[in-house]
Amino acid sequence: MRRHPEKHPILYAGRPVTLIILAGGRSRRMKRDKAGLPMPEGTLLERILIQAEGYFEEILISLSAGQKISVGGSKLPPGRRPAVRRVEDEVPGQGPMAGILAGLKAASHGVCAVIACDIPDIHLNLMRRLVRQAEKYDVVVPLSPSGLVEPLFAVYRRRVRVKMQKLLDSGQRSLLPLLDAVRTCRLPLGSSARLKNLNTPDEYLSFLKSLRTD
Repeated sequence: MRRHPEKHPILYAGRPVTLIILAGGRSRRMKRDKAGLPMPEGTLLERILIQAEGYFEEILISLSAGQKISVGGSKLPPGRRPAVRRVEDEVPGQGPMAGILAGLKAASHGVCAVIACDIPDIHLNLMRRLVRQAEKYDVVVPLSPSGLVEPLFAVYRRRVRVKMQKLLDSGQRSLLPLLDAVRTCRLPLGSSARLKNLNTPDEYLSFLKSLRTD
């Protein structure tokens, strides 16, 4: 994990940004709750919280309805445990868009950063770039060199919650139609840039091995 001795909060036009961490549901490919995967820092969720500490004034953990999760394990240093709030999907089984919507409805700030808990490293410089683009757009997503977008490491204006709700009410679960329905900036990543996701047991074990060899 990268260390940042001098932490400068991520701001939009000088105002705080809410961080929404998507930690709901059980992965079919991982076959267990990703947020609770053991990490040197405690759990995968706690690893993300440690990285986020000091950069966001408000942190929301978006969970499935009724989901229980522990935050603040022994590897989270005393005095550095972020103040977080838990929010739950209003209707279970509606996927990541419902998790983002729950966070947007609970957020205190108009610009929200969204990170899925299976992305083990927060690319802070990239998130700052995404936030800077929010002035003219409703959603800002990274665009890979192969043309794929990553809507689960992105920035959403709180005002898109109305459009999200309409899509969910119509039976839509994918975030891609939302990107076409609102003002979306697809920010190209450099040719070597990529966001690592832990989707399978093999990817998880490989990531743990990489931590031991760093």
